[in-house]
Amino acid sequence: MSDYNRGIEYMALVSILLLLLSTVTTPSIASESSSFVEFTSATRDYWPTEGWMNSTPEEQGMDSVLLEEMIDHIADEDLDVHSVIVIRHGYVVLEEYPDPYQGVSRTQSFNGTHFLYSATKSFLSCLIGMAIDKGYIDNTSQTMLSFFPNHTIANIDERKERVTLRDLLTMRSGLPWDEQSAPFNSPENDVYQLNYNTSGGVQYVLDMPMEYEPDEVFHYNTGASHLLSGIVQETTGMSTLDFAVEHLFSPLGINPYYWYSDRMGVHFGGYDLQLEPLDMAKFGYLFLNNGTWDGEQVVSSEWVNESTTTVSTYYGERGYAYQWWTMPDRGVFYAAGMYGQYIFVSPEDDLVAVFTSGYGFNDVDENPSMFRNYILGAVTEESPVVPFDFVLPATVIVVVVVSLGLILKFRSRFQGV
Repeated sequence: MSDYNRGIEYMALVSILLLLLSTVTTPSIASESSSFVEFTSATRDYWPTEGWMNSTPEEQGMDSVLLEEMIDHIADEDLDVHSVIVIRHGYVVLEEYPDPYQGVSRTQSFNGTHFLYSATKSFLSCLIGMAIDKGYIDNTSQTMLSFFPNHTIANIDERKERVTLRDLLTMRSGLPWDEQSAPFNSPENDVYQLNYNTSGGVQYVLDMPMEYEPDEVFHYNTGASHLLSGIVQETTGMSTLDFAVEHLFSPLGINPYYWYSDRMGVHFGGYDLQLEPLDMAKFGYLFLNNGTWDGEQVVSSEWVNESTTTVSTYYGERGYAYQWWTMPDRGVFYAAGMYGQYIFVSPEDDLVAVFTSGYGFNDVDENPSMFRNYILGAVTEESPVVPFDFVLPATVIVVVVVSLGLILKFRSRFQGV
């Protein structure tokens, strides 16, 4: 056989080796440039649109003893926790309702739904991302005032003109806000004004004088979240609830739902969405799966990544993104609402956890620490369980067989040359 033909044979063998090596070194479920594990419909054996499937903690790589200790702790300390749900690898491994009747007037709504309070804000962030995906909004650099051309706005200055959509999302708008100095039923409380101001909550917030430079100071601002709802309504031509039902709730099978609005018909962007705990978990599961749901890209993976990436950090264990709180040290992001409403998402652990509660103002909200110590602590198997992908190995086998066939063909054709 000539040197030329030997060279062809060697090149074919090297190609096979390189292909086999690539199947070993190429990550199948995670991207190095991404901060979260990428899941698609191909990695899930069912979707909970019509309801969740159950499993045992051990079957999904969790310690049932530690989870039971959490439930015992809630009972022993008489914590006002209404529900605890833990979902691992897409299966409910814990669903407990320790005391669903405490704090009922503060948090429970109709037909088993709960008031989400400020956990509503994370839903607004998602709806903004959807509006961008669908072309209703150009990008997060658009200025706040550009969304409200038909409003006559007071206290306009150069700083207010520079406030962007991103500033509203990150709570760095520079607008003032006070919902703590006076009771919620006092006109001195800004949340009261969102509810009862005759001009509507959007106008009330737009008229406020600036307090800081935009994008310089984190200042928690429920009014900014209400502007996000106004922006959804202004840009889509639909109410925030109608937009959510069509593009978010219906695809995920979320029902029932309730959502109050201000005097001008704008649904409250910062609170008052009401859902059942298992449906709250669906929202977290959507973000755990990078915005995909049963083969449909409900919200872009780019938005999921951007909106849950920490922008402002506090003491290493708490941060804020786009209307999502974060645990930077654990790679966790979560929706959080007053009285103890939470949707925790841990992409690294392929896990979602939900708490609904009725904690009073003088109670210690133990839900975040219980999530860290008991739920994350119960994870015994770190890597996600992903069904075996037969496509890539089958492709390798076909390429190898074809390549070997070509080698034998060359050898027979040029034998003796």
